[in-house]
Amino acid sequence: MNAREYYQSVLSAIHESPYVVATDLQFREIDSNECYIRGRLTIVNSIELHIAEYVITEPSVQRTKYRYHLQKTDGQLICRWDNVPHHPQVPTFPHHQHLASGQIEPSASMDIVDVLRILVQYLDE
Repeated sequence: MNAREYYQSVLSAIHESPYVVATDLQFREIDSNECYIRGRLTIVNSIELHIAEYVITEPSVQRTKYRYHLQKTDGQLICRWDNVPHHPQVPTFPHHQHLASGQIEPSASMDIVDVLRILVQYLDE
């Protein structure tokens, strides 16, 4: 998979999500197998998902840097997943989750599909 194909797979996942009402993403191709994606998804119920990921697609997809920041439109944090190496105490280091309460919790490595799946569960509650 090259960088453009990866970006198309991200767009497909977003368009399949039932709660995304608007998309504002930028795609920067570093080379054919490396890209940077950032932007914002507008979600129903006054929610935004801010996305940033640096991806290498060959020999397999690797998100070397990512941040998925879910918040209310007034800026109130709902949750953020990232792999910035600033919480070495977390067992899943560098992958972790920031909760609205301020707590830091372990997290598996995340991607946009995972976040959208969690978002659907959150909104269906």
